Amino acid sequence: MTIKEACIKVLTELGGRAPLKIICMKVQETVTLKGATPYNSICTELITHPNDFRRTPGKKGLWELTSYQEEMAELKQTIKEKNDEISFLISKIEMLEKRPTVEDFIRKLVKATKSLFKIHRAHADYIRQALEVLGFTKDAEELASWIEHKENRLADAVEKMAEKPAVQVDIKDGAHAQISEQSIVNQHAPEKKYKLQ
Repeated sequence: MTIKEACIKVLTELGGRAPLKIICMKVQETVTLKGATPYNSICTELITHPNDFRRTPGKKGLWELTSYQEEMAELKQTIKEKNDEISFLISKIEMLEKRPTVEDFIRKLVKATKSLFKIHRAHADYIRQALEVLGFTKDAEELASWIEHKENRLADAVEKMAEKPAVQVDIKDGAHAQISEQSIVNQHAPEKKYKLQ
């Protein structure tokens, strides 16, 4: 084995970079050197083969394999790419966490249905049925209970009005009347309100 081959082997075993003293010590353990100055022979090999060895920039006394820097550059590039992938995945996770869940959507749907109940009573029941079909039974039961409560209040109001026959309202054909517990509004002539006694 030549001194150059021994230097390559030692630096490879040491991870591609090492102090000159350790390189010299390990090379002397690996190969028998002839001559009075083995340290100088090893230094000469390191200096005369710049394609294989070089001083580590900015690090006094350290030598490295030239291929070590190429490997380091490749590893750094790989690390950068992986970090970019991780950053992308983290941003995607954060975006997905901000997206409304199905449960959020169902809560908003039930709330909207309740607020539109007076206008579209039939739609509330369709939505309740759709919730049952989709398997959201808890939400469907909540909506059904709410609808029943509203209908019971309406029935009570109609009963109270029926108990007070003193009120008489004449509505022309084709006109609509809105009846509530407080008053009767003639849609044909909206300016007229008849108070219940």
